[in-house]
Amino acid sequence: MRGALAVALALAVAVGACGDDTKTKNSYVEQVNQAQSNFVAVVDDSQSRIQGGNASNTETATQLDMIRAAAAKVVVQLRAIKPPDNVKTLHGTLVKEAQGLVAAFAKAADAYRSQDPAQILTAKVDLSKDIDRVNGQLNATIQQLNNKLHG
Repeated sequence: MRGALAVALALAVAVGACGDDTKTKNSYVEQVNQAQSNFVAVVDDSQSRIQGGNASNTETATQLDMIRAAAAKVVVQLRAIKPPDNVKTLHGTLVKEAQGLVAAFAKAADAYRSQDPAQILTAKVDLSKDIDRVNGQLNATIQQLNNKLHG
């Protein structure tokens, strides 16, 4: 589970703005980065609680629910951000991709709550795959945001 959680940290948005409308772009970047920072804090806390394999299935489900809630909060925060005109479509894509994390963590938490070893094993594999997929999508979108904001 530790590896899957570490991958989720890649939501980091490292965009910097230059050129016209620098103030608007910088404000956008700051808001996106703040949403991401809040998410990372919850993931770090949850990861430390379930690290080492001593957490029960119920405790793991609770921590996964906390991460899901944090991801959902990021989605709400991202939706509230008014992006610069040249990245509105990409920002919408970023929001949609972040929603993928919400679904992935909800599915994993449900499996742990089931107490079914087969479902839990499947959840571990699926969560890792889901996070890798979403992470790849987020990284591609962030790269496109960087290009547009610097372009």
